[in-house]
Amino acid sequence: MVAAKEIYRIISSMKTGLCLLVLIGLVSAVGSMVFPGGFFNTFVFKLLLLLLLLNMMLCTINRVVFFKKSNFFKRKIGKGLIRQIGVLLLHSGIVLILIGGVVYSFYGQSEQIEILSGETTNLAYAMVMDKPISLKLNDFKIETNHDGTPSQYYSDLSVIEGGKTQRKQVISVNHPLKYKHIKAYQDSYGYAVRSRAVTNTDNGQEQLLYEGESLTIPGSKRTVKIYRYFPDFDPTKGMAQNSMKQGDARVVYSVYENKKLLGVGAAKFGSKIEIDDHKYVVFDGVEPFTVLKVKSDPGLIFVLIGSLMFMLGVSMALIYMPARKKQNQLQQNTAVV
Repeated sequence: MVAAKEIYRIISSMKTGLCLLVLIGLVSAVGSMVFPGGFFNTFVFKLLLLLLLLNMMLCTINRVVFFKKSNFFKRKIGKGLIRQIGVLLLHSGIVLILIGGVVYSFYGQSEQIEILSGETTNLAYAMVMDKPISLKLNDFKIETNHDGTPSQYYSDLSVIEGGKTQRKQVISVNHPLKYKHIKAYQDSYGYAVRSRAVTNTDNGQEQLLYEGESLTIPGSKRTVKIYRYFPDFDPTKGMAQNSMKQGDARVVYSVYENKKLLGVGAAKFGSKIEIDDHKYVVFDGVEPFTVLKVKSDPGLIFVLIGSLMFMLGVSMALIYMPARKKQNQLQQNTAVV
């Protein structure tokens, strides 16, 4: 019984909570470097988050039990009571924020999808959901600065559920689409290249290749890998080009044989580039596509409510801080200055 009380005291102490916070910070910093983008879904992070949640819940319960035993809440409303209510709100807000984090850690989803103009993507193939929801890209536009660099991306989307269009919305960076439990953020963009492997007697079949994908050359051991499309290619600037102005459009590609790099080139649309004896590749054009970050966060409501409670609690605790503590704190701040 004594051992159980001691374990409870350790688990519910503020020192344990602070140690867990420091440990989570250190482990997250290291884990993010070792497992970038995936550490926060690991068992270690989830376990630490659960332990911190348990600690904060027990701390809050201890404070409520203490107030109840001391009949604190039966006192007349005054600065002391308001301040203690603020402290309770502060602790309860942290608990709710942690609950939201735990819910997202176990049940939240975040996927990156690419959609070509005119295409429809069923989100059920990328995310777990009760009813299939599809996104259709009606149009995609890029705004540019005076120097041709992109300034904003716009995706005209339709939400399709049950075979019917439920919503249409144009989204941009920092202005996502919100539909039920799904949010779609404008993340990036790219171009898919219309490519053909041809010979002197065969015009080949057109394939749509994304950046990083390869075109197999029939009858040859060589492959052509798409690197990037440049709307206005400048060979003096190399690969560090971001201008979207239409000019000397080129597709930068590389040629491999048995995974060995043979060479790199920059081809114009419609040009026949000889890859092997009497075997060529032709790039006919590009199709723009949008890159969306689609998220589902069932714990967000807990985080929002918890954040409001936390801010309200901090305000109440600070505003109604005892005059002596305020004076001591002012003296400490003055001494530091």
